Amino acid sequence: MTDLDDQAISPAARRTGEPPGKMFLSCTILVTLMAFYLTSVPHPYSEAWVFGFLAWCVILPTFVVKLVLAKPGGGSSPVPSLLVLVVFAVCLLGMALDLPHKARFALSESSLEAYARDVAGDRARTDCRMVGLYNVCDAQPIAGGAQLMVTDPPIAQSRGFLWLPGGTQPPDDTECETFRHLSGPWWSCKTWDGW
Repeated sequence: MTDLDDQAISPAARRTGEPPGKMFLSCTILVTLMAFYLTSVPHPYSEAWVFGFLAWCVILPTFVVKLVLAKPGGGSSPVPSLLVLVVFAVCLLGMALDLPHKARFALSESSLEAYARDVAGDRARTDCRMVGLYNVCDAQPIAGGAQLMVTDPPIAQSRGFLWLPGGTQPPDDTECETFRHLSGPWWSCKTWDGW
């Protein structure tokens, strides 16, 4: 192939012959971060699974097609192509092990506990404030502790925490439909969200 032949190839045709590159890797990382954000609450949002399914149904077939159409020695480094697979594996493993929620909760636990102690002293709060890494928009005292409801834009408020330091089971007077023990005095709470 001569320099004249190389100039006659359109940029789109040239990109078709290359393996997935840095832009594709950036999109894959962005989808992974969004999936981690949506699953970092006590009970993952149903929207997270819909988003993840649709996003990966676009990314993975595109990745396979780009690899199949790539010319040997297509000009782009194969490293971004391999990193896409690593990012996908990390996303699946992280979500399967609930790592986004565990990390966010561990980093926020001391702030949540201080706030829950204040709320449990009959100080209901309806204003929104950042408590650790969570945006808490509704905090109510309940029998034996406090209920903190989390709002993660753009999702409606339907997830939260119950702080019950006495080791008791969640009381019936909460808004929660589903409970799950997290650790120590902490329980997760899911209210009706329409799904």
